[in-house]
Amino acid sequence: MKKVNWDTFNNDEEIITYLRSLSRYRNTAFKSAFSRGKFFFKLLYCRLFKIDKPLFIVLVTNNKCNLKCRYCYGDYGNRTDDKDYSTKELLKLIDELKEIGTQLITMHGGESLLRKDIGEIINYAKHKGFYISFNTNGYLVPNRIADLECLDTMVFSLDGMEESNDKNRGRGCFKKVMEAISIAQQNNIPCVISATLTRDNMQDMEFLAELGLMKNIRIQYSILYNSPVLKDKCSDMVMSDKEIREVVRKILSLKKKGHPIYYSDNVLAAAINWPVPIDEKPYFATKDKAIYKNHKLVYCYHGKLKYQIDADGRVITCWVHDNAHAPNVKELGVAKAIKKCHSDNNCKHCAFLANNEHNALMHLSPRNILNNFFIQVSDAFKIKN
Repeated sequence: MKKVNWDTFNNDEEIITYLRSLSRYRNTAFKSAFSRGKFFFKLLYCRLFKIDKPLFIVLVTNNKCNLKCRYCYGDYGNRTDDKDYSTKELLKLIDELKEIGTQLITMHGGESLLRKDIGEIINYAKHKGFYISFNTNGYLVPNRIADLECLDTMVFSLDGMEESNDKNRGRGCFKKVMEAISIAQQNNIPCVISATLTRDNMQDMEFLAELGLMKNIRIQYSILYNSPVLKDKCSDMVMSDKEIREVVRKILSLKKKGHPIYYSDNVLAAAINWPVPIDEKPYFATKDKAIYKNHKLVYCYHGKLKYQIDADGRVITCWVHDNAHAPNVKELGVAKAIKKCHSDNNCKHCAFLANNEHNALMHLSPRNILNNFFIQVSDAFKIKN
């Protein structure tokens, strides 16, 4: 798709009218498989030639959310003064990501479906050749499904059984998510459930694993870790070191029993065998080499091959390093902000499961390549897990 000069448009309304004139991207199993394969071969190229490039971007499209989950790292449900990207700003950002080599974009918010232009943004990004994964709480999916049909993957936030899920995410949330999953599957969109495990819902792992089997959906567990943001507002929800390790052992056990768990064995083992209390120190920086040097941990590629761009413009490696003064794309431009983030980064290892599955793949670990190969093929072609 040829590059568009967005500055020739007078306002966002004109841009949206233009975007709506574009043909709707018709995703197919083969097209999606090609996008997934292209990412891997670009990754292989970068690793073989020792090139650091932002192949994988987590793009937070807006500051607002219609839920107020207690544990939200970004506190999106309470962001009231932050200005969102205009349509023009977001399109320029996507264009620049394309120019610097990004292959995969994970879009989320806040709640991205609160943006009226998100369907046009997704369609444009697919025409540009990106693999697009999309995170949502599900509330607005039924009314916006036509905007989402071209996605490669849709990720739904669901933390467990109805009672424990709704305790943290809001009354009625469970039913909304289940309805949204059904609609997405009826429209042949590959789905993933992303569950945040806390002290309130850690007993719901097996329920989620069984739900994954029943719905043919892969389950991605994330564990709520201590952070400066969370210590004050919901420290009671953070599991102890012992509880975290028991939970990860249970995840590994469920995987070995054949449940559709997203993670590879070595990623789970790295958390189980973390050399210090996880609830006190879930990541290591360069200065911690004396602690981690004799342990088999997953090397971090965040800040090298993967970055997060927040809705306020900040570029960070991940939520672990949510620096208020991080380089900002609105001030420096995308390429310079990412370069500055890369220069400032000194993280080496962490215990975060989702981060480490990506890290192990980017490290070209054979077992993670194989695990991700089966995931990508089964998701692209809707093969039963």
